[in-house]
Amino acid sequence: MKRILALALACLMMLACVSASADALSDLQAKGKIRVGANIAFPPYEFYYLNPETGEEEICGFDMKLAYGVGEELGLEVEIVDQAFSGLITALNVGDVDMLISGLAVKPERLEVVDFSIPYFAGEQIMLMTKENAEQLKTVEDMKGKRIGAQMGSLQAQILEEQFPDSEGYLIDNPNVLALDLVQGNIDGWLITDLVAKQYMAVYADQVELVICDVPVVYDNSAGIAIAVQKGDNATLLDALNAYITRIKEDGTFDSWVDEAAAQSATLLDTSAE
Repeated sequence: MKRILALALACLMMLACVSASADALSDLQAKGKIRVGANIAFPPYEFYYLNPETGEEEICGFDMKLAYGVGEELGLEVEIVDQAFSGLITALNVGDVDMLISGLAVKPERLEVVDFSIPYFAGEQIMLMTKENAEQLKTVEDMKGKRIGAQMGSLQAQILEEQFPDSEGYLIDNPNVLALDLVQGNIDGWLITDLVAKQYMAVYADQVELVICDVPVVYDNSAGIAIAVQKGDNATLLDALNAYITRIKEDGTFDSWVDEAAAQSATLLDTSAE
């Protein structure tokens, strides 16, 4: 009887060890595929690009390079799931996607509902304006009653609410629409990251001069943007992601992706603005 009990106990311990070692990574490897949620409308992070050499539409951007790189690193097929930015975290938490790579800033409220990798990029938060507006609007006080645009569900939408409570908020999911609204005078300023702003500044240079204005935007960008996964037993997955991010940051691979994406998206945006 003691021998049977000992054997049973050993089996239970083995099952416990298997359970403890199994996590999101082993689940993904069992499926052989990873579904990555992203809003493919945010160049140069992620965007659709018509390859002039093949004539085929491709999903490009440094976020997407990272997504496919993660898949290769983990030995998984990658499926990109395109949807509105404001619905990404919900999609992750209900299991429609397995991770998010979409310029997602690490914020305290997000840390309560998802887990993040180490950051892979950090950009400055600024307000973009026409030069004409920027010559007149230089302070938060100047922005009272003015219309400020931001992408729905984004970090900039939060900044708009917290730092410009006396301004009129204008929230749209598509950054291209926000850019057109700014150029056409439908909004007075646009809260955006500096990298994305510079893309649109170059694209619309022949139509109107867009500038990063003097209106202060206060944000500590040290947390950066990172890959988001569901909260839970995912330590092994996060360790693998963090090791990969560290390697591509140190060897210059990621910087090359940013440069390539910026060049491609500038061409794309230039075409769309014609």
